[in-house]
Amino acid sequence: MRFSAILPFLGTISSALAAPNSVPSQDLAIESIFNATALGVDVYGPIPSDAVKVSKGHYTAEPGTKAWAWIRAQSDLTSEKGSESKLEKRQQYANIGVSMFVGDLCTGQAVWWDNVLYSYNYYTTVNMFSVGIRYRSLRVDERLDFSRGNGFNYCGTHLYSIERSAPVGCFNSQLVNCFRIDLIT
Repeated sequence: MRFSAILPFLGTISSALAAPNSVPSQDLAIESIFNATALGVDVYGPIPSDAVKVSKGHYTAEPGTKAWAWIRAQSDLTSEKGSESKLEKRQQYANIGVSMFVGDLCTGQAVWWDNVLYSYNYYTTVNMFSVGIRYRSLRVDERLDFSRGNGFNYCGTHLYSIERSAPVGCFNSQLVNCFRIDLIT
């Protein structure tokens, strides 16, 4: 009887000890990151499967779950912590919206993308002449590249790049069909 009561306790302890420690030691001093790591959660990876999906890109979680520990740890992680590969693993979405318009000053026919992915080409077959950035400005470590079509490749000819601190708002552009946001290394 006593032996069977100890087994679940030992199982819990051994799973916490066996969890891969991919978090830098200075981050383990932060309670939320320590707790998530002790549960075996990869704080740089995707949200754990026990999260409840509300809608695309929107999740909820109850306290005590792995998903809740992951969500809580995200607020304590900064972009300066961890190795470059861990940061790239974590940074899939840019959390920025980009739109392109046929007319000057963001008028006329438009296309828009919300929460774009890093290192992915977004294009339209229509020639666009102004660009809108929403939700936030470009960060210090980001670059927004613009291209136009070349034959059947709508991103075939690189035109120009905007690096660092492009503000939220609208600006006129030369003819563009394609954009891509990347992290500057």
